[in-house]
Amino acid sequence: MAVDFDYYQALGLSRSATDVEVKKAFRKLALVYHPDRNVSDTAKQDFLQICEAYDILSKPQRKGVLDLYGEQALKAGMAESEPGTGWSGYTFDAVSGPEQVFSTFFGTSNPYEALNGLASSFEKITSTPALQPGAHSTHTLLLSLEEMFHGCTKKVTHARQVTKPDGSSTTEQRELNIIIRPGLPEGTQFVFNNEGDVGPKQKAGPVTYVLKAQPHARFTCSGSDLLHTAQIPLYQSLCGTALPIETLDGRTLNVPVTDIVRTGDKMVVLQEGMRNANGSKGDLHITFDVVFPVALSEHQRTMLKAAFFLPPKLDAKQAKALRSFETAFKDESHGWITAFRKDGQAAPQ
Repeated sequence: MAVDFDYYQALGLSRSATDVEVKKAFRKLALVYHPDRNVSDTAKQDFLQICEAYDILSKPQRKGVLDLYGEQALKAGMAESEPGTGWSGYTFDAVSGPEQVFSTFFGTSNPYEALNGLASSFEKITSTPALQPGAHSTHTLLLSLEEMFHGCTKKVTHARQVTKPDGSSTTEQRELNIIIRPGLPEGTQFVFNNEGDVGPKQKAGPVTYVLKAQPHARFTCSGSDLLHTAQIPLYQSLCGTALPIETLDGRTLNVPVTDIVRTGDKMVVLQEGMRNANGSKGDLHITFDVVFPVALSEHQRTMLKAAFFLPPKLDAKQAKALRSFETAFKDESHGWITAFRKDGQAAPQ
């Protein structure tokens, strides 16, 4: 009695092999023993047996007959002992069968073309799809202009949702340290991957903190420049002053105002603005807002008229009167110049 051929052994498998294992084994061995790639004397016969084994083991009905009754019954056929149990027999064409099985499986009869597509095909069958990141959340990082100027390290916290496969969710508090280098502008983004929400089929998404300047008492920021509005009384706008401005690094600038200025007039102090990331500095832009007195006494009105209508050339009597006025004004004990010295921002009333 002829011994049945072991089709499982032809593919290097046990009788408990799954359909996926049958496919993997055929994919590997068919490419190794294809006669166009393998020049050994036994390659053609080995390839024939591998293709026939796959043709049988990949079809549930053929595999079932082989497992229950053996090779002889599979090929010779069986009469029906009960309705639906008969088998007409199986024949594998040794000439055209191997190429047909190979082409059906790989989509080509060329083993080299099949080999090139092996990696991507195998990945589609066996790999687990990569998890997509969750939603991108964005937060505002508020800093004072001093912090932006000097640089700092800020500790921030945010809550993220973790949703489990059963639909339940928990909230986690996440803590991050953000290092802000000196001179980084508004709008700078700090992106932290894998710190956002997590879903059943999603990995943690990114979290972004966007740098924004807090309102400041003296300045607003425009790129690397600082903008400052200087309120000055009318007499200073006409007579000039040294305008004190405290900088972000603690210095006091005494900006000389020598020309007559009106509301809306501007002045630029170079390199006294925000620090840039490269170490340079922007400019300080000053806009003047002239404050008029709310009331004037008759004496003040008279003196203003006298000042505006002072002749360019005085006679002796006019010059003497002017000197007397200046002496009284500048007197250290009783002159009203002391009001300027006590408070340079307050106009004498």
